[in-house]
Amino acid sequence: MADTTTYQCPNCNGRLIFNSDIGKLKCEFCDSEFTAEEVEAIYAERQAKADAKVAKEESAPAAELKVKAPVEGENPIDAYLRQANWDNLDEEQLRSFNCSSCGAQLLVDQVTAVTSCPYCGNNAVVPGQLSDMLKPDYVIPFKLGRDEAVAALKNYYGGKRLLPNNFTEGNHIEEIQGVYVPFWLYSGTGAGDVTFNARNIRTWSDKDNTYTETDHYHVYREGTMAFNRVPVDGSTKMPDAHMDAIEPFDYNEMVPFSVGYLPGYLTDRYDQDVKTCEKRAGKRVEATCVDTLRDTVKGYMEVDVADANTSLNLNDVSYALLPVWMLHTKYNDEDFLFAMNGQTGRLVGDLPVDRGKVVRYSLLMFIPLMIIAAVIVYFTMGFGL
Repeated sequence: MADTTTYQCPNCNGRLIFNSDIGKLKCEFCDSEFTAEEVEAIYAERQAKADAKVAKEESAPAAELKVKAPVEGENPIDAYLRQANWDNLDEEQLRSFNCSSCGAQLLVDQVTAVTSCPYCGNNAVVPGQLSDMLKPDYVIPFKLGRDEAVAALKNYYGGKRLLPNNFTEGNHIEEIQGVYVPFWLYSGTGAGDVTFNARNIRTWSDKDNTYTETDHYHVYREGTMAFNRVPVDGSTKMPDAHMDAIEPFDYNEMVPFSVGYLPGYLTDRYDQDVKTCEKRAGKRVEATCVDTLRDTVKGYMEVDVADANTSLNLNDVSYALLPVWMLHTKYNDEDFLFAMNGQTGRLVGDLPVDRGKVVRYSLLMFIPLMIIAAVIVYFTMGFGL
């Protein structure tokens, strides 16, 4: 059995939690601050000893699984899957939780408390096993903290006149949770050849008739373009529309994965693997190729796609955890989900509508219009008389 290494404060052995405001791990008790790299360096000797012990006990040490000779002509996804394994100690520092209501599978470090599922709001979250998972290559640490997320949510609700009063008053805004959402990142070359139907329309009139002349054209375009890290979220629990809405993420702030960034946050486990998500990546590439080629068609009044053939030739794939603040709420038995980019602050949210308020505001707008119309008719008729 391997020894367990946890992230405790080297000064007082207190609990270390990643603080997004300072971008470091901070001790709850003595307020000492450390970067993830500093903590890992402090514990490097302990981890090395544990790795040595594991190597003696296991017939196939995890470290050896990371070093594979490349196979000529191998598919990039297959090559990636051969090497994306967890280190033994990283695995022991995490716990897996399964929501008994919606089935979401979440990862947390050994010290983070799970209060409710961010996808369905259910409080019954039970422990599970960490297995059949790939280790992330990268992580973008949370840049915006809980206070900023709560403030953004309250501001988002503010000024929405048609919101039910008891929705905002009874909403558990403070239950907002930081979640690392799993993303597959695809890089490669997109190729496309597209045929467009184009038209120029001319209209003129004489004293008797109006004439319209339409010239039709077939326009052909083809080209290739490079794509770098096309993101596709690997969780079916997270609506794709929400993830698309809070993009983009700044990859310049992406760092190699370390469990040191996880304390204090949940980590969603992917339930769509890299091969499944490749199809959506292809669709995103297809749409971009077509739109880019469409932008080169100039000089026509109307243009639409007649036929399109596109392809994505992958040359690299990676797995990253990206930061999202989430809050799931219910109102009148309906589900509402709020999501905010934990790096940039871009947000999207579902909101209920108070039907009674809709009727009242409609009447408030309709009655003045009716009065104005009545006044106009009165004076028009009076003038006519």
